[in-house]
Amino acid sequence: MPLIARTPREAFQTFQDHLNRILNKVLPRSRLSFFVRNAKQEKTALAFSDSRQESIAIPLRSLGWYLSLRQDLQAFPEGQGYMLRTLQYAYRIQRTRSVRDEAEVRFEYVSPEIDPEFPYSRHHVQSHRAFQDVREGFALNKLHLPTGGVTIEHVIRFLIADLDVPPLTERWQDELRESEKISQEWLS
Repeated sequence: MPLIARTPREAFQTFQDHLNRILNKVLPRSRLSFFVRNAKQEKTALAFSDSRQESIAIPLRSLGWYLSLRQDLQAFPEGQGYMLRTLQYAYRIQRTRSVRDEAEVRFEYVSPEIDPEFPYSRHHVQSHRAFQDVREGFALNKLHLPTGGVTIEHVIRFLIADLDVPPLTERWQDELRESEKISQEWLS
């Protein structure tokens, strides 16, 4: 069942609390926060951020890995309440704290509402430019390799299983499965 809340702010808060719960059960001890971006208060950006509401990357419990998450959401009227829709996301795995530095891997989505003329695969993954020279003129960071929708839980699973970031709990797989089920229901 989709997440339906009385107000946009309540919908944003509920989703933020859910993501913070899974993040802090499995990975870092940091909190995502949202800030409202327009006068109608129906859009928000959910991200790890500093006091100026600038996106930041947080250190993981592994040498040299940082994670940046940003998800732009819109609350739209549904019956007596509001439902959430993802407008875009950017999940960045990088070697530095600054989101201005190039990420090793970026999972991104851009909805038609954000850019109707977006020429690339809306859901895609990109890699650091150092992964180039497979053939002359080939630069992997220039390619928008298509993916299905990528959830925060997918990114956490990738960090633990592929990049050896130690989870906070041995039940990390169960926690991710439970969280993923809720996220998919809420944003479907």
